[in-house]
Amino acid sequence: MLKEKLTDFIATQFLDGERDGLELDTPLFELNIVDSAAIFDLVDFLKAQTNLNIGMQDIHPGNFATIAAMVALCDSLQHNQTQGATA
Repeated sequence: MLKEKLTDFIATQFLDGERDGLELDTPLFELNIVDSAAIFDLVDFLKAQTNLNIGMQDIHPGNFATIAAMVALCDSLQHNQTQGATA
């Protein structure tokens, strides 16, 4: 599932593998777990995991503030790209 893969990725890349306290709603920027440069690592990871097209308009801190926000972004993009493919 995406949230588990994303949690593992963040723990490995930014927290030396430490998952304790890393929840779906953990504020990643406020706790300095990730910074603005790390968004692009997260974008690359999400693209690789989901095969979604994440456009520049989608790349802003609000969509990457928490694991839940990133999962919601992917769900929304999945829905929109699926709708576009069937329209």
